[in-house]
Amino acid sequence: MKTRANTVLLLLLIILVLVILPGMVPERDTGLKWKYIDYRDIKKIPVELLEIRDIKKRKQFLIDMLLPLILRSNEKVLVQRERLLEIKESMWLLTAKEKNTLEELAREYRVDCPDYDEMLSELLLRVDILPPSLVLSQAAIESGWGTSRFALDGNNLFGMRTLTGKGMVPRRQAQGMVFKVSVFEDLQSSIDYYLWNINTHPVYKNLREIRSGCTYPYDPAVIAGGLSNYSEIGVSYVNKVTGLIDYNGLQAYDLCRLR
Repeated sequence: MKTRANTVLLLLLIILVLVILPGMVPERDTGLKWKYIDYRDIKKIPVELLEIRDIKKRKQFLIDMLLPLILRSNEKVLVQRERLLEIKESMWLLTAKEKNTLEELAREYRVDCPDYDEMLSELLLRVDILPPSLVLSQAAIESGWGTSRFALDGNNLFGMRTLTGKGMVPRRQAQGMVFKVSVFEDLQSSIDYYLWNINTHPVYKNLREIRSGCTYPYDPAVIAGGLSNYSEIGVSYVNKVTGLIDYNGLQAYDLCRLR
């Protein structure tokens, strides 16, 4: 009888540990606290930005204006990436539609691979987002917090150059340098192109490889390590980007999403 009683007691203890106690202990919240914001399609930097004398308020004005646009650009890329991840699950037997999707994205992201497996692998390296804080920091640096002529007149937030005959000519160029800066229809187009450029240009291959080894949400300081070729000042530019993120607390915006 004693042995049977001990067995029953042991079973009750197991039930207590596995069933009852877990329900009594509050679960630790490991989820991210997303902040949701509304999308606002602002075409150009308004003149009122220049009228704001308080530097802190002027910076916040620009951040509030650009953040929804940056999130929209990231969202567009995420839709494409999620489709690629779905295709990855059925790579052993691709449908004609899936092959067509891979080929279309390969053309868009300048991937030249005859084999679908290699094509998908390279696309997953390229079709991905950037931390909003990183994009905000570069936009602030390259546009002088939205005050540069290229940003105001050409909607070019990132100082991106063009190889075509059309564009804005810098007033000052280094001796022997002849180039033009791209002009965009609106601010959203500028951000879309910037993200596409980072995801396709050979000089940012290192950034894409760094990003592929990171987990989401990406650490902007780590991803910024691949931007040494963005500027002539190299590694100093990376330090400038990360320093601006830290000084202005931009990493808080990495947990924002569009409503």
